[in-house]
Amino acid sequence: MNNLLVAVDFSKITEAVIDHAANLAKALDAKLWVLHVTSDETQAVVYESTQFTGYSPEFVSMPGDIQLARDLSAEEIKREHNELLGISAKLREQGVDSQALLIKGAAAKTIVAKAEELDAGMIILGSHGHGLLHKALLGSVSEAVMNQTNRCVLVVPSPEK
Repeated sequence: MNNLLVAVDFSKITEAVIDHAANLAKALDAKLWVLHVTSDETQAVVYESTQFTGYSPEFVSMPGDIQLARDLSAEEIKREHNELLGISAKLREQGVDSQALLIKGAAAKTIVAKAEELDAGMIILGSHGHGLLHKALLGSVSEAVMNQTNRCVLVVPSPEK
């Protein structure tokens, strides 16, 4: 197993996921690819948050809303990229051969496609442990990954469980 792919989302569980992935990479003498998938939803949410529809009519269609949304989205992607680079640098300091990847796309589909491309022997990701309602409404990335790949998948449970 020369390559491992760990997918992170910068939530509370990320540190536990990275720790498990690092330990595996060291034990297997494997390269650890640290992937974060960002989506078009980031820009859409930011755009909606810049709309001033709750205010007086002159603010409803302010020029610059789209540019503001783009700027805020770019800032968020830059922040995510810097955080990802920091994780990878910290792993290298610990002796793990690590490479950061930031890709735009649908989370599960992108994770599976990148694992195929890298010929990763295992995909490592976290489970947030959300309830059934959350799962029914939004789905589960970890479950979708397991259903879309024939590769080994390690799901690290939420430390809150």
